[in-house]
Amino acid sequence: MHYRLIITIEELNKEHITCRISHEQDILLRYYLEERRIEPQEQNETSLLIKKFKKQFQKVMHSALHGTVEPGHRISCVFIDDFPFLKEEDYGRFILMDRREDLKISVGDEALRKGDKLFADGSFMDEKGRAGYGGFIEDGQGRREDYFGSFDSGSSNLMELIGVSEGLERLKESRTIQINTDSRFVIRGLVQWVHFWRYNEWQTAYGRAVRYAEHWQKADALCEGKLIQFNWIKGHSGHEEQDYCHRLAQNAVLNQ
Repeated sequence: MHYRLIITIEELNKEHITCRISHEQDILLRYYLEERRIEPQEQNETSLLIKKFKKQFQKVMHSALHGTVEPGHRISCVFIDDFPFLKEEDYGRFILMDRREDLKISVGDEALRKGDKLFADGSFMDEKGRAGYGGFIEDGQGRREDYFGSFDSGSSNLMELIGVSEGLERLKESRTIQINTDSRFVIRGLVQWVHFWRYNEWQTAYGRAVRYAEHWQKADALCEGKLIQFNWIKGHSGHEEQDYCHRLAQNAVLNQ
């Protein structure tokens, strides 16, 4: 179950943020920055909701501080019941996202034994002003299919996302996929962010359109109904398959 709330900043200083939370019932709340303490000025259903989603609310508050918030600023946020946020150490393990029925996210130490594999990488070359992606899919019998492409503009993050999305497009009929990428941006986005953006009408908490929204939406749709395992690979670490994808991406830029 998810809940959408509007947070309006009323006062901001070095010690605390005072804000009004609008849901079914409004409340005034004070958040102490150093202690990460939440102090509702009244008790009702909305204050109980904030208490229940304490960690998610703290994330929203500290993310807001990295932006340019000031009194009068409105933040639209979504809370999701029991959402398992990824931790830093999780990237050293296999991250499993099960979207065959209800969303389930878990972390483990064993790779999937069945299914198809996807390796992808993205690249941006300053000297060319161009960007590209490259990757390959591999079925259970070890048969591979390379793919690559380039654009007149873009960013490394966008190319990483498109690279994974293009691989997923080629694996439309597969129900079980392992995605191998050196992009935490893509993993975090597909495992975490898209589920909040979807409920927030593909807007950020500050009311701006999500960057690369159409590409996130495409990748999100291609993950629906599937069991997907993410394997993060450290970039430029001598990993054979990932280095191969990097060369595909670079060649896609150089040969256009």
